[in-house]
Amino acid sequence: MAERQWKIEVRSLSGESTTVFISENQTIEDLKLLLIQTFPPASHSPNFHLFFQGVKLSLQSKISSHTIGSGQFMVLVPFTKKVRQSNQSATIAEVSNQGPVSDFADSAWSDMMQDLRTLSNLSNNENQTNLDSANVIEGVRNELVEESSATYPLERKRKKFLGDKQEGSSDDLILSILKPPCKVFLDKQNCERLTQVLDSVNCLLDVQSGCCILLREVSLAYGDAVPSGSKSSSCLCPAWLKIIMKTFTFLNIYSSFLQLQQGHITLIHLKEVLDHLGELGFQVGMEDIKHLSVLCPKVVHFATSGMPPRNSGGNLIVINSSTEHKEKIEDNNRAAQKQVPMAKIVSVMTKRESSFKAHLWKAVKVLMHKSGNEMAMPFSLEDLLIAVKEGGADGIPSGNKAKQERRSRSAVSSTNSAQSRCHDTNPLLPLEMIEHLRKGMGCQGQMVHVEEICARMAIHVEIPDNLSETTKSALERIGVTRLYSHQAESIQASLAGKNVVVATMTSSGKSLCYNVPVLEALSQNLLSCALYLFPTKALAQDQLRALLTMKNKSDASIKMGVYDGDTSKEDRMWLRDNARLFVIIDEAHAYKGAFGCHTAFILRRLRRLCHHVYGSDPSFIFCTATSANPCEHAMELANLPTLELIQNDGSPSGPKFFVLWNPALCIKTVSKRTASSTNISQSTDEKVTVRRSSPIWEISCIFAEMIQHGLRCIAFCKSRKLCELVLSYTCEILKETVPHLVDSICAYRAGYIAQTHGLWCFDCGCLVEQDRRRIESDFFSGKLCGIAATNALELGIDVGHIDVTLHLGFPGSVASLWQQAGRSGRRERPSLAIYVAFEGPLDQYFMKFPQKLFRRPIECCHVDAENQQVLEQHLACGALEHPLNLLYDEKYFGSGLNSAITSLANRGYLSFDPSLGSSRIWSYIGHEKIPSHAVSIRAIETEKYKVIDKRRDELLEEIEESKAFFQVYDGAVYMHQGKTYLVKDLDISRKVAWCQEADLKYYTKTRDYTDIHVVGGEIAYATISGIQFARTTAQVHHCRVTTTWFGFRRIWKGSNKVFDTVELSLPTYSYQSQAVWVRVPQSVKTAVEIHRFSFRAGLHAASHAVLNVVPLYVICNSSDLAPECSNPHDTRYIPERILLYDPHPGGTGLSAQVRPHFTELLTAALELLMSGCCTGDTGCPNCIQNLACGEYNELLHKDAAIMIIQGVLEAEESYVGGHTDSSEP
Repeated sequence: MAERQWKIEVRSLSGESTTVFISENQTIEDLKLLLIQTFPPASHSPNFHLFFQGVKLSLQSKISSHTIGSGQFMVLVPFTKKVRQSNQSATIAEVSNQGPVSDFADSAWSDMMQDLRTLSNLSNNENQTNLDSANVIEGVRNELVEESSATYPLERKRKKFLGDKQEGSSDDLILSILKPPCKVFLDKQNCERLTQVLDSVNCLLDVQSGCCILLREVSLAYGDAVPSGSKSSSCLCPAWLKIIMKTFTFLNIYSSFLQLQQGHITLIHLKEVLDHLGELGFQVGMEDIKHLSVLCPKVVHFATSGMPPRNSGGNLIVINSSTEHKEKIEDNNRAAQKQVPMAKIVSVMTKRESSFKAHLWKAVKVLMHKSGNEMAMPFSLEDLLIAVKEGGADGIPSGNKAKQERRSRSAVSSTNSAQSRCHDTNPLLPLEMIEHLRKGMGCQGQMVHVEEICARMAIHVEIPDNLSETTKSALERIGVTRLYSHQAESIQASLAGKNVVVATMTSSGKSLCYNVPVLEALSQNLLSCALYLFPTKALAQDQLRALLTMKNKSDASIKMGVYDGDTSKEDRMWLRDNARLFVIIDEAHAYKGAFGCHTAFILRRLRRLCHHVYGSDPSFIFCTATSANPCEHAMELANLPTLELIQNDGSPSGPKFFVLWNPALCIKTVSKRTASSTNISQSTDEKVTVRRSSPIWEISCIFAEMIQHGLRCIAFCKSRKLCELVLSYTCEILKETVPHLVDSICAYRAGYIAQTHGLWCFDCGCLVEQDRRRIESDFFSGKLCGIAATNALELGIDVGHIDVTLHLGFPGSVASLWQQAGRSGRRERPSLAIYVAFEGPLDQYFMKFPQKLFRRPIECCHVDAENQQVLEQHLACGALEHPLNLLYDEKYFGSGLNSAITSLANRGYLSFDPSLGSSRIWSYIGHEKIPSHAVSIRAIETEKYKVIDKRRDELLEEIEESKAFFQVYDGAVYMHQGKTYLVKDLDISRKVAWCQEADLKYYTKTRDYTDIHVVGGEIAYATISGIQFARTTAQVHHCRVTTTWFGFRRIWKGSNKVFDTVELSLPTYSYQSQAVWVRVPQSVKTAVEIHRFSFRAGLHAASHAVLNVVPLYVICNSSDLAPECSNPHDTRYIPERILLYDPHPGGTGLSAQVRPHFTELLTAALELLMSGCCTGDTGCPNCIQNLACGEYNELLHKDAAIMIIQGVLEAEESYVGGHTDSSEP
């Protein structure tokens, strides 16, 4: 179980304060060391005590033993040490007289004092300008001696030297290994002890603080740029450095053991021991031992002669002797040496370790600062070895600077400097690929988790006897002799006239669930029809091929075809007249948000026409692979009263290995020039950033590895641009490693024509249909081995067997991730999925907590079929198809039908004939001949602004009205297809923006703010109608969203420096929507302000954090919800609430879906914030920053957000508890 982290505020007497996080199992001593590194008053006055509620805290007391409530804090009180007349030896001797102690304890205490002095000297050499380490260590050392001198016996001090650890600590285990009368180094007990010791060595640690030295270096150099402190803090050591530390620890213990036996390390014996340890899982070889001698030759070196030098100074010497000399050396050693006391051997071990760490750290530090401003992290063992060989640990000669720079990679490829590129093409299985990656490009610890998903056996049933011979023959001819259990169940239900939804895994053969009953019905009844609906053209084409194959294998005469945007007018007319149309809706989970809302009304229009015009009630077959509520979602889509759910998956699947890959940390100093309006440099600002290396580059390297080693692969990317980048980078790598495979990869997306391995821009803006079909065919046939794709290939297009899926970032929902990963592993073969993380909050959340991903249930899928604005658009279309009547049509369009008809009538779209009596029949009279042409089913708004190139009089784009003023206004810099335009004039009355192409060195950003007025928002805890007991106080209300634009900034492209601010006069834009929100108690606001935090900034950050975790619970896109963002220059009152709203006119219903999960969202957001390691002010992209923030992430405060969310959760818990108590009898 993970240790709980305590948040502690510490204040100085001068009023300065800091907040630190520390494990509950650590001590006050650990807290003091943490403060020395992070809190200036502690750094400047290393002699201090900590007081809590007037009581001085003991160094050895645990953090958990102190009850620190909200608003309470510790006080740092400095003191001046009295000058001691006696030296350190006298002090130790004085303490030693207090009682009898062992020789070992005496030696250990002496060694500890020596270690403190060594560490002090090391720290002084490292960074004298940032921290006087000698004073710091001396202050802590003095207090250690002072507090222990009168209270504890010397044995207690020995325990303190051992870290105050319990029995079974690393130090105790080492002593057990060395303790006589053991004569065999690797007997059974020693093997277990040594394994435990080596497992505990995971970092180049600072002996004093227990912190990663690399992390401490960054902390000392850059203040709060990188967190440091407790043992639970992050470690910046690359994986190879950890192996170096483990190797030295083993060699140090082994040498000490042989010294007790009056022996020396020989090369032959060492190889035997390493081979034995290899069988136990300790994978260290002679090459690693040799690396030690290169890095620290003063501590570890090889002796070529038969005997070690007489005056070795306690160093580790490996004797390179032949077999016949081995016994002779050992005999001579035993005859020449006397028994060495245990205490002396332990002392030598400690000094060796200190010396080794000092030399290693000096070499590492030189390499970290090899490029001046840039702090090179991560770096490779190869880089370090070359640097030491060329210039030693003291520095790299200036003559080699050019070589060093040539070896450095660009920023995008810095993570791969650790390895030379793999040029092998030997075939690998998925499991073998995992080990290949782990030892190769993943040697820096990027592979943070591997989840094994067990295989699933098939459940077969016989083909139902009641199927016709025509259908049975068609199945037999396509190779189907038996069905999976879910296929048979679905087919029988559909033929019985039931509405069906099939919810099984990807690649489970769902197409037969609808193709078989369709073929059966069409072959038996000449009047039967089937309408297939797919979310993408590619999927429709793929399923047409499958259905044509079945039809051609049967004797049925069926006319069919695809009717979409690519269908010619002649073919459309033929299909309307001849198509043999059940209603089939595949990939039903794709219908969500605005798209799902429009689809729901289209299906209602279809059912209405079938009933009113043809007197029919078609059966529906839905198929979905990933949804937690498939039945409810399908019923919402088509407004069906009943539906039969088929979800017992009978299809097989092979074992799958799911890898989480987190790019290594990279620390850099970024220089930014501040330019004047004349573009003349004035000054240079430096900012230290800690970020991970490029996930785009890393997934490209992994993609290339898959192609090289014969694994068919799809690399899923979230955007077209990312597809293009991944393809480009992968081609570069393959050109270097295996040029003949460059043409075997391609990209699958809209916007370009595919030619060989590259993609070039095409003026019409869409991928030509024949090129899309060719890519699918080439991938299916094996001509192509890999595809970089958007989520277009997430759906069930058949492209043959896939071995590996790569996922660049979290796709937005767990359901989508599993859908993509399900594309690999068909036909019971093993498969691999690799999820490469961005620095976004959810990506890093899953990297830290893998089980939160793999144990998380699939999200629910909902549509909002009550959106008034969308309803009105479809009623206009429906009235043209068949006149509307309130009495007969309310069951299709809901209770909002009457108000929608009235609105359309008032706007001149509908009218009725008074002569027909009181039952009004409404007909379409709008000015548009075909109103459906004005409806965009993937958006809600109808009003749009046109952007026109003034010189060419060419339409560039149409922008939705709610987004227009963010992009086009007088003086705006507008981007289109990589070109820069300057907006010259905005005609608001005609909704036209005139612009012309211009070569500009700056871009523009609007200055605006958005107000959310919640209807009923003044009610503290409103009653939720229709719900007996709600487990959250969160509310959903209608709201009015109003955006005001008051200016814009001109910003230089290179430096991001604002050089001009311009006022704007634009009309406000306002629309009705929905919001979900929770009240923040007044007591929480007071507590935040007592800590001198900005409550406004805390609310802003808390809203971001909650928004960032919404995809964990509800399927949605990043643009489907927005937080209430605080303007940094606004001083008006803001409501005490955490609020999210639908940023679409009328709303999409997501707010209502989020409300039941709000407590879980708050909990997940708090966990996300607490698990991060960034600073407590502005946070980072991993926690509270959001790229879509309307205020550009200004005015954020992470610590305030933590306090606010904690306070709201406590209020929620109190509300739920009180409600539960009051309901009990």
